[in-house]
Amino acid sequence: MKLYYSPGACSLAAHIILNEINVDFDLVRVDLKTHKTEKDVDYYCINPKGYVPALEINPGLILTENVAILPFLAQHDPKQDLIPPSGLGRAKVLEWLGYLNSELHDAYAVFFGAPLDAPAKEKAYAEIDRLLKYIDQAIADSDNDYLVDDNFGPADAYLFVLTNWSNLIKHDLSPYTHVNNIRNKVAARQSVQIAMRDEGLIA
Repeated sequence: MKLYYSPGACSLAAHIILNEINVDFDLVRVDLKTHKTEKDVDYYCINPKGYVPALEINPGLILTENVAILPFLAQHDPKQDLIPPSGLGRAKVLEWLGYLNSELHDAYAVFFGAPLDAPAKEKAYAEIDRLLKYIDQAIADSDNDYLVDDNFGPADAYLFVLTNWSNLIKHDLSPYTHVNNIRNKVAARQSVQIAMRDEGLIA
């Protein structure tokens, strides 16, 4: 397999899960400003959507969108710890991935477009806080160690990557104790440390 990524972007979640399932894969860095790969290939020829991640499963067979890529990769876990194979447990993983992708991801993405004036920035911070408050309370109300159950999975990887963006936009995560508990557990995983080093995010 081959993962097209940009350092620290949402493709980091797929990078983490690839490390978790311990398969051979290649990384291809994409410049999201020029839409060129590190070998100067037009990325639109690989993924016409123009953004990451894109997962090349076999030559010419490309899968895009984290809500598709993350469960696809997680199901290759030989222990089936990353995602339940079927039933309500799997549905809950997809529910979280959908929410993170459509709500939290979009809320952060506002900061990475055109510069925001002060009122727009305040409104954008408030929207992130509204979503994180819901997530934090949902974690508090459950008896699970992670978002879905007691096992780390793709939704936890995605939450970790998105909330990392708070560092880039100078957003305070400290009020969200339960989110931070999961973040800390995810950050300590070897798969995460390797992915972040490979992407140049940590030394």
